[in-house]
Parts: sequence; C-alpha cells; structure tokens
Amino acid sequence: MKISQRLQQINSMITGHYDHIWDCCCDHGLLGMLLLERSAAHQVHFVDCVPSLMQALELRLQRFFPADILGQNLHLNPHLNPDIDPNLSCHIQWQVHCLDVAALPLAQTNDQDKQLIIIAGVGGELLVELVRAIVAEHPEKRLEFILCPVHHNYFVRQSLSELGLGLKSEHLLEENQRFYEILHVINDGNANDHRISPSGSLMWNNLRGEELALARRYLHKVISHYQRMPEDKRPLSIINAYQQQLELITGTFFT
Repeated sequence: MKISQRLQQINSMITGHYDHIWDCCCDHGLLGMLLLERSAAHQVHFVDCVPSLMQALELRLQRFFPADILGQNLHLNPHLNPDIDPNLSCHIQWQVHCLDVAALPLAQTNDQDKQLIIIAGVGGELLVELVRAIVAEHPEKRLEFILCPVHHNYFVRQSLSELGLGLKSEHLLEENQRFYEILHVINDGNANDHRISPSGSLMWNNLRGEELALARRYLHKVISHYQRMPEDKRPLSIINAYQQQLELITGTFFT
C-alpha cells in the first residue's frame, strides 16, 4: 500500500530509539508498521477505538510481523484488549489496543521509559482534547508527541503552549492540495526545547526555492481564510500574526 508523504515525513522525524511508540489513528497502522520494520522502538502500540479496524490490523500484523508467544512484556496488562486475540499481549514487538486514545495505558509502563505518542489525521479540537487528557492523567511521565491536525493549527499550537509543552521540531508540507503542519513536542520542560509559537517558528527558518514558495502559498491561504470571515468574527490578532510571518520570510505583506 502506498505511504502518504505525510506519514513519510512523520517517519523521518522519528530519530533515535524509544521504549514505546503509540500509533494513534494513523492511516490503519501504516506508520506503525514502518516503525516496526526499522525497529524504532522496543514496542509499537496500535491504538484506535473501532473494533473492526483493529481486528483487520491484527490480522495484517500477525501476517507480516508474526507473534513470538515466548516473548513476555512484564509491564503491560495482558487483559487490555479483551475483544482481540489475547496472544497479542505476549508479543514483544507490538500490541493492538482497541480503546479511546485518551485512555492510553501509560500507567502500566515504567516512568523512565522513553515514550512517543503519534496522533495524526484528526481535527484540531479533538487532538487538543486527547493531548490534554493524556498529559493530565500522566504528569509524572516524560512524553513526546508528534501531532498532525487536519485543521485549526493556530488553536492547536496555542493550546499546546498553554499546556507547557516545548517544541522539538516542526514541518510544513503540501499533499493532494492540502497543507499539513507536523509538530514534535515534549512535556519535560527542557531548556533546549523551543517555545511553541501559535503561528509557527522553526518551520520558517532558512527557506529557499520550493520550500519558500510552499510557505508563501500556505500563508496566503491561511490569511485569506481568516479574512473571509464576517467582520465581527474576524480574528485580527491571528491575521496579524500570520502577516508578520509572511513579511519576515518574503519581505512582502499580504492584504
């Protein structure tokens, strides 16, 4: 199956090795399988709340990454997924979880474990709800997130900043005439991490050629979107923030 540019970009942003990677709602597990192929984590978890999707994914994983029932994961409850093959709980490489992303069983992993949670392909408001719930439930965990909302990027960024998350990296891409912002954020408050800017920061640095043209197209589109709103609902502060970014990277001001 063809891997989208969006998933390829997320895959490329995952460097180093993790104890647990949680692939949440990401195109039927394709991203998680890419991560399994290159052993990006000790264990990759596939999470969605739709039983039929997870059962189909379980069959694919058993085919391409057959379970080693001799392997034991001592930190995860073997009864997390009562509607799915219980042998999965004995697999050392991957697990399938049919549950709400807000209810990830992180409490059953070690506090020292390096964790990455990937949420892509959902709306901005839902994405913020999920991240807020996870962070509130597990304040003791050092958690990293790679997030790719389908809209409401300004709101998402503003909300993540209010949660105290720091920015590790960010990327802008265009696929099938749609723009996507991908954010890699972390909750440990490391001084080396950057503040999350509502209108973007790192992704505007050192742009040349096609990257600069892409940024210009994106900012024009975003500004036009907000300017088309009724005058009494037009968010002038947001428009100004994006106009300032456009002026900084192109030297022009879009009106």
